[in-house]
Amino acid sequence: MGFERIKMCFEMMRSLRFCLLLPAILFVPAALAADADNGKRLAQARCVPCHAIEPDQRRQVADAPPFEVIARKFNLNPELLAFSLLDPHPRMNLTLTRRETQDIAAYITTLAK
Repeated sequence: MGFERIKMCFEMMRSLRFCLLLPAILFVPAALAADADNGKRLAQARCVPCHAIEPDQRRQVADAPPFEVIARKFNLNPELLAFSLLDPHPRMNLTLTRRETQDIAAYITTLAK
């Protein structure tokens, strides 16, 4: 019973974090434009252990989608992509700052075809 209650609280906190951060991510002023070149450098340092971050690159983890696929999934919406990176998936054993997520999302968006 205690574990389920903790799990429920954790899920509620994630939902609250989503609600609080979404407006901040979606309405970032143009003056704080993301840097796709820095995003590529960050991806090479942090994401390449699992993902193919450049076209025609092999990925290390079979179920980790290549960045090109992620770019198509988010359909040129870097703000939503950046927000999704703030709440990483279980295998992503790192924490990114809001600025880093924006830069990585800007880089991924350049790969959309």
